Amino acid sequence: MLVYHPAFDYYNCIFRLLQLLTFMKEDEIEVERLRIWDFYLTFPNEARHISFPLDLINLKKIFKDKTNVYEDLIDTKRIFERMKPFQVTAIKTLISYGFIESTNESNSIIRRTEKTIPEELKNRIEDLDTSKRNIIKLVTGFVDLPLYGDRGLKFRTKLIDFKYDG
Repeated sequence: MLVYHPAFDYYNCIFRLLQLLTFMKEDEIEVERLRIWDFYLTFPNEARHISFPLDLINLKKIFKDKTNVYEDLIDTKRIFERMKPFQVTAIKTLISYGFIESTNESNSIIRRTEKTIPEELKNRIEDLDTSKRNIIKLVTGFVDLPLYGDRGLKFRTKLIDFKYDG
């Protein structure tokens, strides 16, 4: 049986990353943070499992009521790891097209470039449904949250191991 899901589609991942990069206010972002954001843009239903900081608890209310049992994931970490090769390839593709660039030797931080997105594509990127608009609101609210540490984004989402972060 052949089953399609946008989580495992390179082109859909490129599109989602462009959406995230378009709506974020910062010019630089950690690759792991972008991957986490992409996961929640792909699976907005899973945002209700995030441990929200007190100052952003009002965002959690947006995701609490809108649950669909058919969209629940059994093993989010496993799905997140299965998405990694698609996300890494999408990031490399965006670098090759000149929309982003790596800012350090380990390629752990990327920066948007001045290259403009074609108008037709930009219009499609900015056309968001309600769930994607809510996820964009969520991730831009989490931008000041540290990525590492026992209260960082990795800890709060439980998608990436955080125990050995320095």
